[in-house]
Amino acid sequence: MFRKVMLCMACLLSTACHSAKVESVSISAPAPVASKASEPAYTPAPKPSEGEVRKAIVRNYENVVTIDNSLPTPFLVGDFNGDKSEDIAIVVKPAGAKLAELNSEYVNWILEDPRQTKRPTINRDDLLLAVIHGVDREGWRNQVARQTYLLKNAVGNEFATQPGRELNKTLPRIRGDVIREKLDGTAGIIFWTGGRYAWHPIA
Repeated sequence: MFRKVMLCMACLLSTACHSAKVESVSISAPAPVASKASEPAYTPAPKPSEGEVRKAIVRNYENVVTIDNSLPTPFLVGDFNGDKSEDIAIVVKPAGAKLAELNSEYVNWILEDPRQTKRPTINRDDLLLAVIHGVDREGWRNQVARQTYLLKNAVGNEFATQPGRELNKTLPRIRGDVIREKLDGTAGIIFWTGGRYAWHPIA
């Protein structure tokens, strides 16, 4: 009888140990979270042609602005809002008697002044920066790329695109690229804050 009891206890202990081993094997480690370093990088597209730039302006602004060619560089490309899709910034001016439409609140573009928070008013002789955010791999060339901005007091000298990562050591984190230029003799950048475009002087 005693031998039978001991045999039963041995069987129970063996079963318990086997169950514990099976349970420990069934617990799996959580899947690793992708790091920002593994995210696809923005890749510049071929240089835009004059016809492509004009087509983008007509698609988004119809006939209320025209491209201003008085500057050596009338447009820049880059990933200005940091979504890995190419955007374009084009220097434009009001076309004809279209000021009422340009200043209307019922249009597809957003009117901003990077150097102030209130909504500006466009005048006949203003130079404006038209920024078109890209969509997917086609970027600003995509027919559905309709998130656009008109920036007043944003056109200056020494107009260039600069990667925001080069400035993150000295400034709050910047999304994507920035527009570097001199406005009224002061060097600085126009950058995307996550909700609008803003100006920051750079020494």
